[in-house]
Amino acid sequence: MSADSSVTPWYIRVFFLISFCMTVFPGREGRWSTEPDPVSRSSLSPPLPLLCEPQGNPLAAADNLTCRVHDVDQLSCSWAVGEEAPANVQYHFYLKHPLKTWPCPKYMQNQQGVNVQCHFDSLSLQPERQTLFRFLVNGTSGGSKIPCRQMTHRLEEIEILAAPNITKKWCNESYSFMEWEVRSLFTEDIKYELEIQKGTDLAYKEETELKVLGLRNPGPYTVKIKAMDSLFFESRPAGQWSAPQHLDCGRKDASFPIWLVYLLAPLGALLLVGLVFLCRRWPLMQKLFPRVPHVKDPVGDSFQNERMMAWDPEQQSQEECPVVRVQVLGET
Repeated sequence: MSADSSVTPWYIRVFFLISFCMTVFPGREGRWSTEPDPVSRSSLSPPLPLLCEPQGNPLAAADNLTCRVHDVDQLSCSWAVGEEAPANVQYHFYLKHPLKTWPCPKYMQNQQGVNVQCHFDSLSLQPERQTLFRFLVNGTSGGSKIPCRQMTHRLEEIEILAAPNITKKWCNESYSFMEWEVRSLFTEDIKYELEIQKGTDLAYKEETELKVLGLRNPGPYTVKIKAMDSLFFESRPAGQWSAPQHLDCGRKDASFPIWLVYLLAPLGALLLVGLVFLCRRWPLMQKLFPRVPHVKDPVGDSFQNERMMAWDPEQQSQEECPVVRVQVLGET
């Protein structure tokens, strides 16, 4: 055998190198990663079975499994202990889709210490809104097998839409305007149900796909708003109502700017202090600036309280008044 025949061909070495890399760095969700699967990191939950096999007593499995997405990005699931579950039963929850599995991060237990609720504080799964998720509760016991309980849903199908947040409101005697917003990671098509009560009239409801409300001649009224899926609202969980918003649009000062109140309040206080100061200094002011006597105007003043008589130049007076001729001399 020649020396050249003992050398491994280059393409075989490349093949083994690629095989080694794929073994050490398995790909997940289109990216290379060295992180282990979340299930293997959890010391509280046993490995998730590939299939939910009906082994053991079905009445020992978790019962009445229910899950809801709420408060935009939180997931809560609950279940009941099986009627014929053994005393040492324990349940573990998993959220799974075809590429990833999440064990429950936070359990809540009953008085016997059995897990009966699971809560996820944050879900960042917006690109997965159309994916079917598998919600699974697996049971374990030291002496017997416990069947698992599962259901499948899209996250938008179990979402309770958060209450709308009122961002703007304004009104006067002739018109009222209100605007709001709703956050959702999984529901795209949203419409709104409004419950409006004007004055003492009975409340009425109306629906809209807009995020604004406009009313003409509203008067005082109260409104609350609820969001819902516009396509499948009959089969989806009901959304949360917003807090009632009351607007008294019948008063002229209903839209009085608050900044004007803050401006006028100190000016009024300064004016009051000035008036008090002047009232205390009034005697001194009278001494410094005495009142000037009024000169009577024979044309403008009133003569209603004075006795007047007509003068006739042709009538001889009963008294003969002496007349003295006055001669003006030049100044010396």
